[in-house]
Amino acid sequence: MKIAITIFLLFIIVSGSVFLLLVSYTQKRRINQRIKEFLPTPGQVEVTSEREKKPSVSNQLFNKIATIFKNVQFNESTQKVLLEAGSNLKPEEFFSLRLLAAACIGLIGLVLGLPWYFNTIVIIIGFAIPKIFMKQKRKKRLAFVNYQLIEVLGMIANSMRAGFSFMQAMQLVGKEVSDPLGPEFDRVVRQAGLGVPLEDVFEELAERLPNKELEVVIQAILAQRKSGGNLAELLETMEDTIRGRVRILEELHTITAQGRMSSWIITLLPVGLGLYLALVNREYFAPMLEHPLGWTMLFVASVSIIIGWVVIQKIIRIEV
Repeated sequence: MKIAITIFLLFIIVSGSVFLLLVSYTQKRRINQRIKEFLPTPGQVEVTSEREKKPSVSNQLFNKIATIFKNVQFNESTQKVLLEAGSNLKPEEFFSLRLLAAACIGLIGLVLGLPWYFNTIVIIIGFAIPKIFMKQKRKKRLAFVNYQLIEVLGMIANSMRAGFSFMQAMQLVGKEVSDPLGPEFDRVVRQAGLGVPLEDVFEELAERLPNKELEVVIQAILAQRKSGGNLAELLETMEDTIRGRVRILEELHTITAQGRMSSWIITLLPVGLGLYLALVNREYFAPMLEHPLGWTMLFVASVSIIIGWVVIQKIIRIEV
């Protein structure tokens, strides 16, 4: 029993460590790409270390695996998730990252001597972890837009009252505001400076950041540019409106906290009980894993848990 618990804990620790290493690698890659944007021009003096000149073995392996899938046509949903999450990874690089995660976790399962059916589930989970992480990053990034939008609208309105033009105010937002709205507004200013129509630029912005409040602001700005009016006053009005919506969303988030916690407890309780029985009394739980009737019961139970979780999520999700 102690050996089984030790193996299980070791599996959890090693899997978490591999996942954290992969996450830190993607973040470090993104930071390096951001730093390269501000490096001196080729005519200037460049100071680079030997490590920057020659990629590491892990980077070379990752790039070679990504090159294999370079000409593969990936699903548009994957590209959209990466774009909305603000990731600099290409679809083939992200797919390679998922393969490496699945291979590492599967190798750990083989070393620990897990059964083939359990190891297969572990490999599938390892393949899905990077996408789940990217979706969570996308969700947090889009949710943060609401809070930034209040600050941005106030900044643009105050700048225009101080004598700035609309494009100058947006340029100020691009310099002063952090990700995601800051870089996106800076990109809008650069595209508009290249002669791209403002309607097309804002449409691309709405595609990169599919946020309802941002879409309303964009439509209001475009309508005002056609019909005229006091844009600063309009932006201040929208700022108050969005602040009220955010306050309501926070209140709903607090009210539905009990329902969200219940959904996780109800979902994880049977799973935790099954793992406990499998570790504490292997002989008692063995028929569930070895007999066809046990497989059927586990399948029906898994489907029922998933359906219950989806139903609870539908109940506690309230659109504002």
